[in-house]
Amino acid sequence: MIGRSSGASCLAAAIARLRCQFAAHAGRDGVFDFLSYDAADATLAARAFTGKTAHFIHISTCSVYWCTGEFPCPVGEEEFDRFGDFDERPGSIEYAYGYAKRKAEEALIAAHREDKLPATAIRMPVVGGEADPSLRHISYFHRIDDGGPLVLPDSGVAGFRQMYVDDAAETLADPPGKTVAMGRAYNLACEEILDLRGIIAMSAHFLGRKVATLPISFHLLDAKGLDRSFSPFSQPISQIPSIERAKSELGYHPTRYSVWLERVVRWYRDFHRAGPPPQYAHRERELAIADEYLRALRLEPPATR
Repeated sequence: MIGRSSGASCLAAAIARLRCQFAAHAGRDGVFDFLSYDAADATLAARAFTGKTAHFIHISTCSVYWCTGEFPCPVGEEEFDRFGDFDERPGSIEYAYGYAKRKAEEALIAAHREDKLPATAIRMPVVGGEADPSLRHISYFHRIDDGGPLVLPDSGVAGFRQMYVDDAAETLADPPGKTVAMGRAYNLACEEILDLRGIIAMSAHFLGRKVATLPISFHLLDAKGLDRSFSPFSQPISQIPSIERAKSELGYHPTRYSVWLERVVRWYRDFHRAGPPPQYAHRERELAIADEYLRALRLEPPATR
């Protein structure tokens, strides 16, 4: 397994917990590539491992769709090729990341076609779970726990899917040696279509708290200078990967979101001792904007529920 990003540590740890599954598949060796960020990385990896591994599994991202700026929902793997030509969006982190990973996948596709590299791409959205170092879920738990209202950018209704880290690990343990997966790409994510509003309500339930929410537009929040990282699951449009190919060809069956979210809440209550996550640094500004917004509308603070 090769990798370099701290964001991969949660998934790498989960894979380590599942080594016994690999042992049950003797001879089905594989390389798990967390490293290749762009075409240059992927080309080097292809040269290094062509003819030397039974299966090269590239950990990609659903941002290969989102960077195009135009996609259907749910979006299937075949849409990767249909949106091969799209406008550049300089300054967009999502564009830069997704575009670079598209080029990495294209290099691996070429290596599969021309040099028989036994490659598979696994595309995932936001990955979460217990001990997730990004603390994205934890940032919402802290805000719910402090009792103040939570601002929902654009009402928090844009749809998306997330990925449970243990489901990712279990699924990645299976493809090595599967000929059906060679030269293919697969989206992995939860079954449910989520939105921020629902995640907040479900989290508050598992935390045993009441929570008040306040819908405010991205436009106003941006104008007030609130960094969008304050709400890491907020997005202006729906981003929903289809998981039908993985279910059909890999036998993929993800854990229910409510089940693994409750596990994350339990981990937060029992083991998280590091204090507020970085996203919470914007909490004071968020509350000030919420108060200003309510006063401008001459409304009472929203009741907790």
